[in-house]
Amino acid sequence: MLEVRIAVTAASSRIHLLLPLIVTCVFLSACSSSNRPIAEAPPAAVSTSPTEQTRQAPKNLSPPELKTVEAAVRRVFKDAAAIDNSRNPAFIAGDFNGDLSEDIAIVVKPVPEKIAEMNQEFPAWLLRDPFGSLASRSPRLAVTVSDQLLAIIHGYGDSGWRDPQATQTYLLKNAVGSGMETHSPKELVSANPGKPLPRLRGDTVGETIQGKTGYLYYADATYSWYDPNTFAGEPEPRRGHGDQKLKQ
Repeated sequence: MLEVRIAVTAASSRIHLLLPLIVTCVFLSACSSSNRPIAEAPPAAVSTSPTEQTRQAPKNLSPPELKTVEAAVRRVFKDAAAIDNSRNPAFIAGDFNGDLSEDIAIVVKPVPEKIAEMNQEFPAWLLRDPFGSLASRSPRLAVTVSDQLLAIIHGYGDSGWRDPQATQTYLLKNAVGSGMETHSPKELVSANPGKPLPRLRGDTVGETIQGKTGYLYYADATYSWYDPNTFAGEPEPRRGHGDQKLKQ
């Protein structure tokens, strides 16, 4: 019995000695988790089957007006970019990333005197080329003075892209064409019967670029180009949840 009591006493002493260390580790782990940036999880893909019901639409908002769109551009780019009013239309609205909050796609041009700000090391937007290579060896994208760019500002809450907190923006190179229109997934299916389709999470930007008609669509952490005449399918997503293969 004496030996058992000694063993229990020794074990209890070790627990008391380790307890402060355990508490400290748990506290540091919690602090680390709270400070870690949280990446926005992309919404689940929208079924593009013609037989599916129309997906839920974001809150019905009035059509975008030039003054309000200009305010959104200043909110994101300050005075380094401006709406390209030579385009018609220069902007269209839609729920492009499928989060049920209205977004806006705007044709913008860099202000020549502010080109350095458009190429800052840590911009407030994500610069992407829907036609570019994703290989790590590809050169870093940069904005030039002559660029025509498509800025897609994602909405926030019921007010969508008009909300002061709506700042998540994708800035797309080589993505400005003619005849820019918003198309729902259902409209895309109807216009391209029998053709392979990408995984869609929301509305698409339909337009003609260099004589080819297609659609810009939100694909995970970027925007991609869908050409109904050349599209052969997408690689399977790396995630294990949230996406399903689409069937026509």
